[in-house]
Amino acid sequence: MTEEQLKGLGFKLTQKYEHDQYHTNRYAKGILEIEFTYEGDNLLTCDLTISGLNCKPVTFDEMKALT
Repeated sequence: MTEEQLKGLGFKLTQKYEHDQYHTNRYAKGILEIEFTYEGDNLLTCDLTISGLNCKPVTFDEMKALT
């Protein structure tokens, strides 16, 4: 996934920050947040956070997909 693809889904850049030799761009849409962390120009991680989700029924197949 790229930042441009995410923007195409309606996500908005909400924060940019630097830490050590890394920089991170955070995007949000509703309760979904995606962070792209780079070292120089190299993408290291792309992480999803779902805020405000305290309890959700889950099936075994969903758990397999998540793990």
